[in-house]
Amino acid sequence: MAKCIRCKLTIEDDSMMCPLCNGVLVRDEEEYLEAEKNESGIYISRSTTYPDVAPALRRIQMAIKIAIFAAVVAEVVSIIVNYYTYNGVWWSLIVGLVLAYGCFTLVYSFSTNRSLQRIINVQMFLALICMVALDNLMGYRGWSIRYAIPITLMAIPVGVVVLMIINVDNWQSYIMTEIAVTAICVILLLLQIIGVIKSSILLLIATLIAGTILAATILFGSKLVSDEIKRRFRV
Repeated sequence: MAKCIRCKLTIEDDSMMCPLCNGVLVRDEEEYLEAEKNESGIYISRSTTYPDVAPALRRIQMAIKIAIFAAVVAEVVSIIVNYYTYNGVWWSLIVGLVLAYGCFTLVYSFSTNRSLQRIINVQMFLALICMVALDNLMGYRGWSIRYAIPITLMAIPVGVVVLMIINVDNWQSYIMTEIAVTAICVILLLLQIIGVIKSSILLLIATLIAGTILAATILFGSKLVSDEIKRRFRV
């Protein structure tokens, strides 16, 4: 059993670092807990026992390995079936892209030291790329630019607002996602105006939604938002 002096935690697994502050743990062979009297004169522990999460992590890692193995088998089977039933479309590539995205999501989301904010941003960019790739694999009919991407860019800011409400003590940390979504919307809108991509009213709606939510966040949380942006950009 180990102990973090700073966080007053007792760690039951074999971790070398504190899961909260990442400080070095002190091994406590006697496994004692510091105590102090409460108002009733009863001794209570000043330390909080942190549960042994190693078994749960091992189960998650095993589940991820099984999922990746199943995805590889499914893709091999898809390629074989696609080869013997080929009718001009390599649909197995689409299946492979979807499976690869799912495996990456599992591995990345359950990796250590990944904040929810970072997971959302990486998944957002990867999802947008996958949509365009799928559209191209299917002959590029433009549905990714006209429908899929704008709808995704509408949903993300709304989801961020929900996360802000849930995590009200640290809501300002989601400002970077709002900035990223708004920037993507503006870039795509400019490409639409100059004729590089096809016109879509949904993209304009997505830009208005993202811009409005970002403006409201900056307006109502000016000091916290300013501090968060300075911290993120090392200003």
